[in-house]
Amino acid sequence: MFYTVVRQFFKGETETHSMEVKDSREAAVQRYFNILAADLADETITYNAAYIIDSNGLMIEGRVFDRRTEEESNA
Repeated sequence: MFYTVVRQFFKGETETHSMEVKDSREAAVQRYFNILAADLADETITYNAAYIIDSNGLMIEGRVFDRRTEEESNA
């Protein structure tokens, strides 16, 4: 079993994403929470999301924080 940690965020109009593979659920959960904490602390990030997907394709964790205005969300 392996776990993929997916990260996505927006700084202004620039979207960035990444994926990391972890060998254990514990390592994936640790990275997942580190991503969320770091992105929430950065006030220039207006949208951030993180997910953990196991090797069977099941999303076992996922959170989205959307601090964009309604106009930005619809653009």
